[in-house]
Amino acid sequence: MKAFDFLKRQIEIARVYGIPVRVDYRWFFVFAASVWLIAPAFMSATRFYAQTGTGAAIVLSFVTSAMLFLSIFGHELAHALAARYEGIDTLEIVLHPFGGLARLGHAPETAGAEFRIAIAGPAASFLFSIIAAGVWFVVRAGGFRTTAAVFFILGLWNLLVAFFNLLPGYPLDGGRVLRAGLWQATGNLAEATRVSSLGGQLLAWSLMVTGGYAAFYLQLWAVGLWTIVVGFFLRDAAASVMRESGFLSSGGRTVADVMRPPLSIEPETLVSTFVDSILPAQRRTAIPVARGGSLHGILTLEDLRRVPREAWHKTLARDVMRPVAEGLFVPPSTQLAVAEELMRRNGAGALGVVDGGGRLVGFLQSTLTKK
Repeated sequence: MKAFDFLKRQIEIARVYGIPVRVDYRWFFVFAASVWLIAPAFMSATRFYAQTGTGAAIVLSFVTSAMLFLSIFGHELAHALAARYEGIDTLEIVLHPFGGLARLGHAPETAGAEFRIAIAGPAASFLFSIIAAGVWFVVRAGGFRTTAAVFFILGLWNLLVAFFNLLPGYPLDGGRVLRAGLWQATGNLAEATRVSSLGGQLLAWSLMVTGGYAAFYLQLWAVGLWTIVVGFFLRDAAASVMRESGFLSSGGRTVADVMRPPLSIEPETLVSTFVDSILPAQRRTAIPVARGGSLHGILTLEDLRRVPREAWHKTLARDVMRPVAEGLFVPPSTQLAVAEELMRRNGAGALGVVDGGGRLVGFLQSTLTKK
């Protein structure tokens, strides 16, 4: 195992409505940083609250940070519940250093479903903001000014999260709303995805430029560098979505034009190793299982849900995978429209790409996460 690979591992902290809720280890560093950044604010008097001691400031900062991240979870849970209403299972909710995501069992099949699932997250954040503002007003009127400050931060944070997520760039919720609108108006999912992904890349570059200005000109190093990192994250995600969406448009294109590199796991790979060490670094809901370049099957997160967590350390990929069969692989020359139809029907939402010699040369899958 490479140094620091353990930071990419995930641990399950709860199950809500049957949905596993996981965090990766890097999240704890971000939480600690949040406590460290917020605590000094409570140690200086302002017109909103009185000065507190160091111990009280740390406690208040810890509580505030916990409530902030709980609201991020609520944002993702709103996506998951909206997806359930549309008949789509959520495989897991993951909290990571840049926020959270809900991995869906399959992509929405209509523009209306896409819109309702996408808008649920920002709507929840707006609701949290309104509730926090109401509590702030009541406790401040009662003279509890320091407690009011906690809810002021919480309300402002959720308002910013809602507005940020509504920016029209994929894979943000606003990008998905834009895609749903274009999809509904034109009936062309591929073009809608392309336009919203371009919006995401433009937004990402804007964030990186803004972060650079804040860091090097305004000397706001923490804010600026964090904004740059978020910009890089969004840029990569938007570019990945654009690549993955290529299969939705035929126009003479083939699987070879858009397939991913053939990253795979061995049949003897433990499920615990896959979940802890491989999955956190990959934007995937399925992965090929292969040995020596020969495809043995496809392992999906949906299939992993049937394996109790306590059995992960003794369950092998070959025991859970969907064995290689017609409908789970195609040659590189396959038309994209054909590949799309196969992914809709095979239950895995993915395909191995196998050349004439039977070697795994690529991989395709749908984009199934909600930011």
